[in-house]
Amino acid sequence: MRATHRHVLHLALVTVLTVLAGCSDGASGADADAGAPGAVSGAKPPAAAKAKAFDPPAKFGNEIALPVDDDIKAWGFALLGPTLYHRTSEALDAYDTHSGRKLWSSALGRKDWYTGKEGQPSDDQTIPPVFAQQDGHTGVLFAYADYTKGSGTERDRTDVYLRSVDADSGKVSWTVRLPAPKGATVGDLEPAVIGAEGGTAAVRVITSTDDSSSDGGQSATTYGVDLKTHHVTWQKDGFAGGALDSGVVIGAQLGDDATFQAIDGWHANNDALALAGLALTDGAPRWKQDGRTSVEVEQVGGGFFVAGSLRDSRTGQPVPSAPNGSFIHCFNDQRSVIVCDTKEVARAIDAQSRKVLWTISEDDPSRKKPEVHNAFHGAVYATAGADGVILDARTGKDRGLYNGASTYVINEYAAVSIDMNVYPATG
Repeated sequence: MRATHRHVLHLALVTVLTVLAGCSDGASGADADAGAPGAVSGAKPPAAAKAKAFDPPAKFGNEIALPVDDDIKAWGFALLGPTLYHRTSEALDAYDTHSGRKLWSSALGRKDWYTGKEGQPSDDQTIPPVFAQQDGHTGVLFAYADYTKGSGTERDRTDVYLRSVDADSGKVSWTVRLPAPKGATVGDLEPAVIGAEGGTAAVRVITSTDDSSSDGGQSATTYGVDLKTHHVTWQKDGFAGGALDSGVVIGAQLGDDATFQAIDGWHANNDALALAGLALTDGAPRWKQDGRTSVEVEQVGGGFFVAGSLRDSRTGQPVPSAPNGSFIHCFNDQRSVIVCDTKEVARAIDAQSRKVLWTISEDDPSRKKPEVHNAFHGAVYATAGADGVILDARTGKDRGLYNGASTYVINEYAAVSIDMNVYPATG
């Protein structure tokens, strides 16, 4: 079953985005830095993959438990074609979703990388890798932190790196160190690649403020990184990016007393937060909504994100046709439909016209209100009572039942549960 709450500001929703990723030889750590200062089509699956695709899948095979230790499953994973890519504290691993076989492992380079408290994601959230493409080759992007203990009068230091690994071979293409946040230090929460579009990736780092008298003591820095030159093109301190869509980095503009909570995002007293959007190209402000005590962002894609309601990524404004209700989650079928689910209602909206396509409410006398788990290429995957049911994304009618599979992440080759159990598509 899909988790009932989306972990956000760390991209729990997997997004595949088209970008230009530079491909050059690289190594880890400072040596690599010496020479360098969600779903949109574009990234291609590994060339060697030959598994059969079902678009969209309606049947699934038996559950496959990947050879992954339970204590590292909390790290993020993403699907591309028939391959699942899993980030751990020590490596990026690739698995075949039809056999469960590990295809390759790309180690970070040493065993004592600092990647959160005690080598685990200390904020209890998943951070999936992001895909980027150039000249027919796909790179898998992820960020990590490295702790260096000071000697003598030197202070201890934590640096953040962005790395690209070739999706086919697992070979490191390049690694770049990000500039230090201004007036703050890198915190214990994992850095994250928010997404990538048009040759630029957005990376977010949670920080600890140097002002010990502050009530909050937490902040964030967001970076834009050119994936061809590997240069940081802009840096926005005091901004916590949480989603990237349509060329806009969406997140929280932070005040002095901001605090981050794993379950429900950023909080501050006296309406000191703002929901804001920055241009991916240069970090310039696109829109801003001041006067908030909390900000929580969920990636949707297709021109939309969720922050309390379904909103337009380009303007930050609510979509009038979207449902209002508690615990709203929305899913992009990556074609033409956005499906939103609350405790009270499930509703589908045309992504272009924004007209309501169908609605099923909990007080419908003829149908059970489904709990929506995901959507993909015209199909909506949900449960209604004890049944797994597939709905037509444009009509809301039942297409049929499916058994067993958890569709937390899904594509035409497989479904994957939140705890990384794989269900190969069979029909």
